[in-house]
Amino acid sequence: MDLVLQLLFTGIGIGSVYALVALGFVLIFRATNVVNFAQGEFSMVAAYLMVVFAVDLGWPYWLSFLLALAGMALLGVIFNLGVYYPLRHRSFLPVIIATIGASILLSNSVLAIYGPQPQVLEGWFET
Repeated sequence: MDLVLQLLFTGIGIGSVYALVALGFVLIFRATNVVNFAQGEFSMVAAYLMVVFAVDLGWPYWLSFLLALAGMALLGVIFNLGVYYPLRHRSFLPVIIATIGASILLSNSVLAIYGPQPQVLEGWFET
């Protein structure tokens, strides 16, 4: 029974993350009429910020979560002002190319900083 509950809550958690990413796709597509190809990398950067604050720096989860949220808000503002705003009166092709470029930049930046090994964020509860 414990395994069934664990699988149930794990599935709900992963499904919730996928739903949030899908909502991000829809929100950005409705606002710009262009698919953001860097959306997955934004999720990856948020996860790595949480790992940096909680694991590497050893800060509490609640503080790490708030700082990761603030960091992603700052990254969103920088991306909007640096990529979307200058291209707002262009056709969709330069915006698509810019989002692909941002995707490459974000993924290779995290790869250069942390390497190819996966990072582990410990759970909140003792198991």
